[in-house]
Amino acid sequence: MEKFWTIIDTIREQLGAWISKVSILLLLSFLFFIAVGGVSHNVKWQITRVNITGERTVSEDVVRSLVRQRLEGNYFFVYARDNSHLFAKTEIEQMLRETFPRLENVSVDRIDDHALSISLSERKPYALWCGAEFITLAEHTKDCWFIDEDGFVFDHSPIFSDGVYMEVYGKLIEKNMGKPLRGTLSRERFTKANSFLKLIREQVGEPMRIGLIENNEIEIIVHTSIKYPFLNDVTLRLKDESDSAGLIKNLLSAIPVQFPDNIALKKKLLYVDMRFGNKVIFGFEN
Repeated sequence: MEKFWTIIDTIREQLGAWISKVSILLLLSFLFFIAVGGVSHNVKWQITRVNITGERTVSEDVVRSLVRQRLEGNYFFVYARDNSHLFAKTEIEQMLRETFPRLENVSVDRIDDHALSISLSERKPYALWCGAEFITLAEHTKDCWFIDEDGFVFDHSPIFSDGVYMEVYGKLIEKNMGKPLRGTLSRERFTKANSFLKLIREQVGEPMRIGLIENNEIEIIVHTSIKYPFLNDVTLRLKDESDSAGLIKNLLSAIPVQFPDNIALKKKLLYVDMRFGNKVIFGFEN
């Protein structure tokens, strides 16, 4: 029994010694943490300049002010956020993208011990998103938003005359429900529609309006066609799954048959329906 208690006392002594060592290590680590935090506040590495480059419409003063706010304070109450070796690069880039949907690319880099460089590039307006579906309205009542080539809504647009920008209609996949800003059209559907639009521009005329409607159908209204003037203001109807090149080929083959010598008929052409395989159906005014 005496031997047992001797072993217990030995274990206690060893455990106490181990706890003492751990306590000392923790204390030293804490002191080191505080000391390095103090060093991080040295003005030798303090960010005093924020240079902004790139063509932009967003306010440089606002951008600089927001970045300055992110450089205030400390990490873990100790480490200086405005230290040029410790600044939150990714956090600042993400904050600027979220604050300004118009910004497509944001790059924040350290120039030297006292300066940051912020390079900005903005999304280019590709078209106007003007609602989930087209409704005939007076021009001044349109509420349209700029979208980029990927169908991302990044800014409210002023009022333009018809034809200045192509108008797009279709349901948004919204990031903020009820608010078009930061919403996006279906990438798959918009990419498919764009492949057809490209061929329309190259071989037919300039499109004015496109609708991504239900049942996986697309409607495109031609604004002007120098080559085929009878297609002005005519609606082209197609399916999402249709082959773009095949549709254009069928259309261009059908036009000479329907309009010999490229002369319009007496009745006004209203639409061209290409939703039914290789058929091209021309719809005229009664």
